[in-house]
Amino acid sequence: MAKGRWSGVIAAVVLVAGAMAPVAAQGDKVKGEKVYADLKCSMCHTLGTGKKMGPDLAKVGSTRDKAWLAKYLPNPKGENPKNKMPAAKAKGADLDNLIAYLLSLK
Repeated sequence: MAKGRWSGVIAAVVLVAGAMAPVAAQGDKVKGEKVYADLKCSMCHTLGTGKKMGPDLAKVGSTRDKAWLAKYLPNPKGENPKNKMPAAKAKGADLDNLIAYLLSLK
């Protein structure tokens, strides 16, 4: 195989390997914990101490992914019209940080 072809093959392998890598949350989980507190999520959710009005979120990072949380949090009723959870008031970096925090809960 010619030298030029090898570079093309290597580039393709790197591209495919990069596409298969897991997508990390872009936010900061420490800042996200503050967003969680500021939004008063603990009024309805617990972290390992059982269920309140909303589900216990202690292991949400094991059951949900970034894409699901990014779609759900701004519009919970879009997932289930009978959902009692209000839309998260976090936007932009705050939402990314909240998602990073939730994904860290495993």
